[in-house]
Amino acid sequence: MENVNAKMDEQLKARVDDLARSNDENRDGKLDAADLKAQLNRIEAQLELQDRQNRGIIANQRKRMILSVVLVVVILAALAFFGWRMNIAYNNVMDACSHVNDLADTVNTSLATLDQSELDAMMQDLPEITDQLKKIDVDALNNALTQLPALMDTVNSLQSQVQSIVNLFSGLSSVFGR
Repeated sequence: MENVNAKMDEQLKARVDDLARSNDENRDGKLDAADLKAQLNRIEAQLELQDRQNRGIIANQRKRMILSVVLVVVILAALAFFGWRMNIAYNNVMDACSHVNDLADTVNTSLATLDQSELDAMMQDLPEITDQLKKIDVDALNNALTQLPALMDTVNSLQSQVQSIVNLFSGLSSVFGR
């Protein structure tokens, strides 16, 4: 048993010597307070560096999280806007379909009330009407329509001048006793 204890004491002494050699910061061959102070300063510097790195990581994570939340909110707002516009477009299409159905019902009702001979007569006149419509000069019609307001102004001014002439003659006739 003494042999085991001695062997364990030797191993312990070897381990302490090994630690003393590897922890000797000032290279004087022994472990003392100066070595411990140097080790403590090195550990504090490492902890300070690690603290700065951790704070930077946390700040970046916070920025990324805020950016992610803003991005999600923007995407949700865009989706809500497009959903709203799609709903409006759907309602407009449904209203247009309703109007088309109403017009189709009106046409069906009108066609049902027409006499077949009247409908045949109308269908016979249709090619003649389209031929007459093809002969219309659209540019001349547009030109006439653009000049129509100026012509109406001229007619109105002539009418007011004629009215003033009529008033003048009626005034003269009253002076001459007629």
